[in-house]
Formats: sequence, C-alpha cells, structure tokens
Amino acid sequence: MEIKIPKEVRDYHENIFFGLNTRQFICSVLAVGVAVGIYFALQPYVGTEEIGWMCILGAAPFAACGFFTYHGMTADQVL
Repeated sequence: MEIKIPKEVRDYHENIFFGLNTRQFICSVLAVGVAVGIYFALQPYVGTEEIGWMCILGAAPFAACGFFTYHGMTADQVL
C-alpha cells in the first residue's frame, strides 16, 4: 500500500463532494440555485432560449467566485 503525501503541505486541498473543496461546493450550489430561481421567475414572460442565456449570465458570477484564483488568492481576497 502506498500513501501519497504532497511535497508541499500548502498544496493540500480538502475534498468534500465530487472532488470540490468547501468554497467551490457552496458557490456551485448558489449558482445552481440562482439559475433555477431565474428560470422559474421568468418562465411565464420570456422564451426558453432567452431564459437559458439569462440563467447562464446570472449563475456565472457565483460559479466564478468559487473557482477563480489569481496568484494563490481566491476571488474575495483579490477584490
């Protein structure tokens, strides 16, 4: 049996669900929630294709905040 240990302790990332860390998981859930909310809120008023684009544009900032890193800093640290 072989145990893999990162060469650098700072390179360790915890995984909680589907290989995502806590920040990524929470932001993914928020992005899905926003997209579903936009879909059901605008369904009676707008066509399906337009709703799809609005869901993408509404969920993108939440998804980006979970996965964005710049020089080892997360999105909130950069801002």
